[in-house]
Amino acid sequence: MFRRTSLMLAVLTPIALCAGLVAAPAAAAPPVTPTPAKPTPAKPTPAKPDTAKAAEEIKKSGKLSGADHWRLVEARHPGQKRTTIAAKPFLKPKAAAGALAPVGRSQLTVVGGAGLPEGFGHGFVWDRAESEAVLVVFVNAADSLGVCIDGLQAGDQLQVMSATGVASFSEDKGNPLASGIVGLVATGANLAATVLGAPEVAPVITAAEKFAQDQFKATNAKTKKRDVYGVETGTGHKARQEGGVLVCLPEARGTFYSGNGDHKERWIKGDGVRTDDHIPAHVFGSFFPRRESDAHNTRTVQQTGQAYLVAWDWKFEDNAGFYRVVVKLKKGNGPGPIVIERKSPTTPKAKP
Repeated sequence: MFRRTSLMLAVLTPIALCAGLVAAPAAAAPPVTPTPAKPTPAKPTPAKPDTAKAAEEIKKSGKLSGADHWRLVEARHPGQKRTTIAAKPFLKPKAAAGALAPVGRSQLTVVGGAGLPEGFGHGFVWDRAESEAVLVVFVNAADSLGVCIDGLQAGDQLQVMSATGVASFSEDKGNPLASGIVGLVATGANLAATVLGAPEVAPVITAAEKFAQDQFKATNAKTKKRDVYGVETGTGHKARQEGGVLVCLPEARGTFYSGNGDHKERWIKGDGVRTDDHIPAHVFGSFFPRRESDAHNTRTVQQTGQAYLVAWDWKFEDNAGFYRVVVKLKKGNGPGPIVIERKSPTTPKAKP
């Protein structure tokens, strides 16, 4: 009996041991530490122009380059990029009998654009398929960048047809972050100032003027109230340092400004009458509009590029109000031919 039991134990023990090995859970493998993923390098944020630096440049040199215009406008409206939309004239062009109405492709340049009146943008790009174009521009007196008109070429004409408005240039608080606006009134040939009174046009301009009053309004205008020609209301004083509008043609390559009391050489010369011989020495390719002076207010463009309408000043944050300027563009025949004078070689004189 004892031997039989021993034999059974001898046989069962190895089997039990094997079964135990099979039933026992496998030893856990050592944890594997995952290799950390390399962080994706962040894309550098493109530097935006500093509007404070632009103000300092105006104070320092009395000029801003046209190449910086739209970048500075975008800097005022973070997250808003420049786009273009079709510029639809308020007065529709008429077709000749039996012909289709011409379709222009002029554009409005917009940055942000929310809330702008219908048919207006922050800049205008002229389609040169149109022989003429009439624009209405609202210049914010607190805007140092002005309104841009693009698409001009040498030989074109730019005429200030009319200009109105009064703005204040001291002890006021307008809206320096609001850009001026421009709209296309009409296109075609032989456009006259009477287009502004057309039934289709007047309501649109009235709505835009209401927008300008709301956006560029004066809050406590008391002093230095100047009309669009730089004349102080009430006294007739011809302002030299600030007030009115400057038109910078493409050859100016940007916008010009006045100066503070330390830079009186940047003020309008003489008695303040805004003739070309009174323009400050640092200003070129530009003119000040004059009242009822068509010849003075009509200029032939000398270079291809952009024109700008900007309030005349050097410090804009205390300005308020706006000017309304009607501008006519007329396509020219392009720059004149380049004449190369050829000289015949001189025959050396024979020695005596």
